Amino acid sequence: MHLTAETRLNAILDGTGAGTWEYNLDTGEIIFNERWASMLGYTLEELAPLSFQTWEKLSHPTDIESANEALTAYLSGEASQFECVVRMLHKNGEWRYIHTRGTLLNNSEAAGNRWLMGTHLDVTEEKATQHQLQQLAESLPGIIYTFTLNNDGSFHFPYMSRKAKDFYGVTPAEAQTNPERMFEPIHREDVPRVHETIENSRQTLSEWVCDYRILKDGRTRWLRGVSRPERNPDGSTTWHGVITDIDDQKQLEFKLAALSITDELTGLYNRRYLLKKLHELSEESARYGHPFSLVSLDIDFFKSVNDSWGHLTGDKVLRTVASLIEKRTRKSDIVARTGGEEFIVLMPQTTISDARHVAESLRIGMETENFASEDGTEFNVTLSAGVVCGTNDADRVQELLSACDQLLYQAKRAGRNQVVVSEIGADKS
Repeated sequence: MHLTAETRLNAILDGTGAGTWEYNLDTGEIIFNERWASMLGYTLEELAPLSFQTWEKLSHPTDIESANEALTAYLSGEASQFECVVRMLHKNGEWRYIHTRGTLLNNSEAAGNRWLMGTHLDVTEEKATQHQLQQLAESLPGIIYTFTLNNDGSFHFPYMSRKAKDFYGVTPAEAQTNPERMFEPIHREDVPRVHETIENSRQTLSEWVCDYRILKDGRTRWLRGVSRPERNPDGSTTWHGVITDIDDQKQLEFKLAALSITDELTGLYNRRYLLKKLHELSEESARYGHPFSLVSLDIDFFKSVNDSWGHLTGDKVLRTVASLIEKRTRKSDIVARTGGEEFIVLMPQTTISDARHVAESLRIGMETENFASEDGTEFNVTLSAGVVCGTNDADRVQELLSACDQLLYQAKRAGRNQVVVSEIGADKS
């Protein structure tokens, strides 16, 4: 059965639910089809007589202006097609969003024959969905986005919520026209990890989860991106996800991590962290043959300080000793408070001779330090120390610590305020 072009066109229009309109720019004549009227709840007879004013009366005043601007842009050649969305009043009193498309049919041989023809399509439901998505995006504490990575490495953001401006300083429009802008604020140390995790997600189609820092307005903040990928028919990959600000959470994690390895009173490392680093250094020494040394220090007669002048003064002495040790050791050295008045210095790539000099410097520095109690009484304290050369046998770490303690006790028994040195483990390879 042969179908005429008109029959096929009407079938297509019925299938899409689109209304048609034809408007003569020269004479003002206008033609609507029945679908155009029913889309707004009317019949053509109810709207008769039909004119351009019919469309104007049903259209929202604000949108008429934007429609005229779109038409002017099209007729002047600035736009390739006449296209706009206009709110039109339905018979039941509701405003419906009508997507308008049109093109110019210009018969230059016949005067007054410039016809602008097009379709009206009700997109109210789509607009409602879009509005709901926008409201959802605004209510969430993060950016909602869609990201597509093509096979040639190019990429774009089909959707970006408004909060991209708050987080990145990049508007959704800027992200869509210049997608590289979304990667520019990422901390340069984190850029390789971000790209690596994206590529891994692309290859495995596993969820992308990445914590990274951005720099905005001179401040660094931590963000977390979470999204699920899907492979497109053309082989590209699209992620749908959210980016949230986790800076407060990260700072809390850092604080908790620091508390887990540091002594609260002095700010030095604690015994747990020292033991961890001691095992690592012993293994490194076994692998590369690098020497290391251990210095154990103890404040002489510290109990009498607390008994005579109280714990506040005792705490002040402990903090002063901690400060002295930090100032007279290297940044690469591990300084820890391992007990009440006990300290240990782990010194990588340090011979027993160099470690002895450091221990003596600490002893002399403390001997010349002046203290005052809460009531103004001046007093001095001294240090005793034991020094050993590290072992390259990780299994003998506890023996090394015990040996260092024994040397410290030897210094105490010998009269205190002195350094005792041994080379236990120095001959081990």
